Parts: sequence; C-alpha cells; structure tokens
Amino acid sequence: MRKDGRNLSNELKAKGYQVLYNIKDIKKVTSGKLAGFTAQEHDPPLPERGDVLVPATKVAINLLSQSTKGFFLMVEGSEIDFLAHENVTPGVVLETLDFDRAIGAALKFAASNGETLIIVTADHETGGMTLNGGNYKTGMVTAKYTSGEHTGIAVPIYAFGPGAEQFIGFMENTDIAKRMMKLLKLIP
Repeated sequence: MRKDGRNLSNELKAKGYQVLYNIKDIKKVTSGKLAGFTAQEHDPPLPERGDVLVPATKVAINLLSQSTKGFFLMVEGSEIDFLAHENVTPGVVLETLDFDRAIGAALKFAASNGETLIIVTADHETGGMTLNGGNYKTGMVTAKYTSGEHTGIAVPIYAFGPGAEQFIGFMENTDIAKRMMKLLKLIP
C-alpha cells in the first residue's frame, strides 16, 4: 500500500490498461495497453523466477509494434547486477544467458522489421569479474572478482539496425541518450 493511499493499478485500469500480475496471463495479451507486474519489487533470480524476461520482451514488442508512431522499449537484465554484487558466478551466467535470449527476440524482430534500432549496453560493471576457466561442453564457468561493488571497467555497447553506426567505440553513457534523441529527432 502506498503512503499516499493511491491505487495505481486502479488508475491504470481507468485509463484502459489491462493490469496483470503473472507472466502466464501477460503472455495471452495480443492487443491494447498492458501494465504487467510480476513482483512487488524485483522478480527473484533464475531458476526461481522461471521464464519471464523473454516472453515479456516478446509481448512488449508485439503490443508496441502495433503503433504507427513507432516505439521505445527498454529491457533490463537487472539480476545480472544484483548477483555480480554478491559474486555469484552461476547466477550471473544464468541471468546473462536469459538476457541474451531476450536480446535475440528483439534482434529477430529488428531483422524482419528493418526500421528498428537495438542498442545493448550497461550502466556500469559490477564485481570486476574475470573469467579464469570453464568448460564449454558442460556450461561451467569459473570466475574471480575484485569487488562486490561497481567498478570503473568500461562496458561494451552493441548496436544493430538503422543508426547503429552512431554507437561505436568508447563513449560517455550520457552520450548514448543524446545520440538516441538525435536519431529520434527530439533534439537537433
């Protein structure tokens, strides 16, 4: 319950949103406005969370792509950061693979659409994770960490689609937003 007494779910419903609370129901939505809330704060990490990120990404793309005005969608693999703070290598690996599958769903749409720019990056690195072994066949990864905090290690930026050439090399994270706004013609 909010301190100010507002019920945002009811306010969203009054504005025509379908307000749903689990991925099973969210996956059934094929049109209209949707507000999907699958946790009070954060979903738990994998495997407890189950398959949420990829289907939620697909539903969001399907709904948003129905607009003739275009759309902006941000998909976050937030558990990667949380588990890196705790230096939990198996969790970081599972969450990164799940995020990779969500990116794959977005790339599939972008490749067929031809008008969609996909940008993949992070706001910071966490843990100073260094891979120092593993087994590709078994999927086992071993790593060491220098910290449980954010580090100054540069994070990569990947881009695919129209305007991707604007997101090459090293850049300040605030420049990413500026370049996006310029491509969207929100600033000169």
